[in-house]
Amino acid sequence: MQPIGCRGDALTDKHVKSSGSSDADLRPAAYADGRGLAASLRSLDSRTSPRTWDGRLASLASNLGSPPVLASVAVALIALKLSSARAWMWGSVYLLLGVMMPFLYVVWLVKRGNVTDIDVRLRKQRFQPLLVTITCTGLAWLVLALGVAPTTMIVVAGALWFQAVAVFAITLRWKISVHAATAAGATTMAWVLLGTPLPLVLIVPLVAWSRVRLRRHTLPQTVAGAVLGFVIFSAAATLMPSG
Repeated sequence: MQPIGCRGDALTDKHVKSSGSSDADLRPAAYADGRGLAASLRSLDSRTSPRTWDGRLASLASNLGSPPVLASVAVALIALKLSSARAWMWGSVYLLLGVMMPFLYVVWLVKRGNVTDIDVRLRKQRFQPLLVTITCTGLAWLVLALGVAPTTMIVVAGALWFQAVAVFAITLRWKISVHAATAAGATTMAWVLLGTPLPLVLIVPLVAWSRVRLRRHTLPQTVAGAVLGFVIFSAAATLMPSG
């Protein structure tokens, strides 16, 4: 990600200035192992984090609407819809390879001080986690395809891989909201499976609002993420078996 003060993190820059911290104090180059940067951001959070009811709601919505949570819910929903032991087995395989492995890798990076936090808020710090996500989701997709998993799961696994690749390509130049992209993708899939757009209409705006409210993203970044997720999974839905 860009250092705080660059265009991709302009919103965070405003918060730094309002809190009295200088840009130089929070630049990644100032910390060889990333721990000092993480500590500074935690300190900044302690001064700027919302303490009102809407701030707490935003924090809850952001946590429940995180990519690992929503991806897991989407896979579980497919298994429930298919209602077979085979679907649950392949769903578990995907969750292990495509969701848990990238998530644990980010946790490991946080503990090592290589990234600021679980959200990986700095754009340039997202490159490595995204490459691992692309690798893991691609491996999961390949395993499901070779193992003759249910077609719906194979299609969704492929869509998640394409989304990871698209997010990485965009992140090379601009910080897009992965939360919003995953929320839109998961709820679009729920619309296809359940026959109602209600999850899309309710969840995506809530997650997008939470990211803006918590000052993790700007409104355009969340809108772009939502559009990306909706487009990819709408296209994927055309490849899914009917009925």
